[in-house]
Amino acid sequence: MTAINPTKELAPQAATGEAKVNQLCSIREKYKGETGATHARRILDALKLGPLSTFEARKHLDVPHPAGRVQELREGGNEIDTLRFSERSEVGRPHCIAVYLLRKEAKQ
Repeated sequence: MTAINPTKELAPQAATGEAKVNQLCSIREKYKGETGATHARRILDALKLGPLSTFEARKHLDVPHPAGRVQELREGGNEIDTLRFSERSEVGRPHCIAVYLLRKEAKQ
């Protein structure tokens, strides 16, 4: 099976690879704390840069339950699509994971 790069397919101008990891780590450091609101803020900022996978949110944003935070963001008026892709975990096992894409940010 050919590997898919959801970021390049969905947002060709978005950063990938090391550049994306650096952006996500910067967001994690900007928003300190372990509350649900802090986690949701990290995810929203990351989504403004382009698509975000469950694995990326957990590993680089330190958000243990990305789906819950995305649901809260939706309830707050943000339009976020969920796409499914097959991706291998760090131990090499294939998983069907969510990739989130911000369509429209809620008005403040």
